[in-house]
Amino acid sequence: KRINTTKDSIFYSLIMFKNEIIGFGRRHYGNEGIIKKITLNENFDIIEDNNITYKGEDPRCFEYKNNLYIQDNYLNNMHLINYETNHYTNLNVTGKNISFINHNNNLYFIHYIKPFELYRYDIETHDITKIEVDDDKLTYNYEYRGGTPGYKLNDTEYYGFGHRTYMQDNIVKHDIFLWIVYFETNKLPRISHFDMEQPTNSKNICDPTSVIEIKNKKYL
Repeated sequence: KRINTTKDSIFYSLIMFKNEIIGFGRRHYGNEGIIKKITLNENFDIIEDNNITYKGEDPRCFEYKNNLYIQDNYLNNMHLINYETNHYTNLNVTGKNISFINHNNNLYFIHYIKPFELYRYDIETHDITKIEVDDDKLTYNYEYRGGTPGYKLNDTEYYGFGHRTYMQDNIVKHDIFLWIVYFETNKLPRISHFDMEQPTNSKNICDPTSVIEIKNKKYL
């Protein structure tokens, strides 16, 4: 379903939080750097748009320890925004498109897919710790970039979707891919990723931001 968002607004990320379907998006496709909030019903119709805004760009959102965080995805200047307190925390890491995973009450983020780089983030002290992973560290392909946060499959596996960026006939393309991260007992974390077939009429720029489950159906 196409969500009837405000003209020129883009890049919405949806989440179910405290029995509300909330969406955060970039208010304008230009460079104004403003994130807006909307509320939707189970048919993905917008039922509330009060022009509540935050400073940031290309938001993702996830829940951690009963708090909702909005990820400001501005290049080389990322932040986490606490939805209820409006507190901004600087993320001292380069780049953008990182993917957060909440595993065993620890918060991790994927910095790169190929090679696989994983970090643990302490939301109280803001310390960032690089995690040793199972990866050949020889495969460099920065076309593969993050997208959604990680969602739990079981106690040791988390999935998400990213976008692969490349040029074709002088046109920038973004293709969706699926990733799975494995936190197996007595093994180093590892990642698998799988290219996906997209509809033939999908747009050149296709960035996955979130997965949301409504009435036992999952929507990307």
